[in-house]
Amino acid sequence: MLEKMGLASPRRWDMLAFGDPNVDLVFAVDYAPGADQKVLGRRLGQFAGGTVANVACAASNLGLPTQVYGRVGDDSEGVLLTREFSRFGVGFEQLKKIPDTASSMAIIMVESSGEKALIYSPMQGTVPLGSSFLQALTQSRLLYAMPYDMEEFSLVHGLAREAGVIVAIDVEAVMITDLAHMRRLMAMCDIVFMNEATYLSIFNEAPQLKAMQERLHSRQQILVVTRGSHGAMAVSGDVGVDVPAFHTTVIDTTGAGDCFNGAFLVALFDGLSLAASLRFACAAGSFALEATGARSALPTRAQVDARLALYA
Repeated sequence: MLEKMGLASPRRWDMLAFGDPNVDLVFAVDYAPGADQKVLGRRLGQFAGGTVANVACAASNLGLPTQVYGRVGDDSEGVLLTREFSRFGVGFEQLKKIPDTASSMAIIMVESSGEKALIYSPMQGTVPLGSSFLQALTQSRLLYAMPYDMEEFSLVHGLAREAGVIVAIDVEAVMITDLAHMRRLMAMCDIVFMNEATYLSIFNEAPQLKAMQERLHSRQQILVVTRGSHGAMAVSGDVGVDVPAFHTTVIDTTGAGDCFNGAFLVALFDGLSLAASLRFACAAGSFALEATGARSALPTRAQVDARLALYA
């Protein structure tokens, strides 16, 4: 399917993950507190995280050559984040260490059900887009990003198009101001990921395959909606697919969607169909639910293949 998007010839890296990683401080709670509430919790640990960084690690662990472009601080958290990229085989030569700056951090509260709530504190400033970013683009076939800053993403998108790089994004409801904003984003991307809650918030309706197809801006574009325990849906051209989840024991949902997204891109690069890619991603994502921390249970290719064979 990627060939239909005008995928560039093989380059050093298949994916360039654009964005800053962050450290996750994870606590177990009976329920996430509301306004003017206090709850008792139990600290579960400190983990490397960050949505884009998690996708990079998941994809690399499944065999996709992946590099990151982003920033860390010159603190102990920055050392941890860099070490974790190395552990998962992600290229980090374009990861910038910013002096006298704290790394990004998130506080994650995991409820007894496994669902989560979080607070995110990003690094100050923006990721530099100079010659090193252009070099990273020309080495890569696909750019993966989260478009929180529309001005920044517009620039990133333009540079990616000039370099012949496919653009994939993960959308969250907090990014989108209105439908016009969403349509503009859709028009700038080849692959769009979002979860069901985001889709409902933006479009004011539950995802349905026909309606999802009508939101595409080209026959080659892919729109994917993850639905938690109900699986995932995807459309491209006239093809629409709805795949059930691989049920497992849920310990922590943190990073499961990121693992899904990384695995879906791996499957596309392997030349699998939309349906097969969606099923591969659902199988991979189920592993990430089975341990605390976004990357604690990221699967290998052999593990995903074994789970797929078990449920064939």
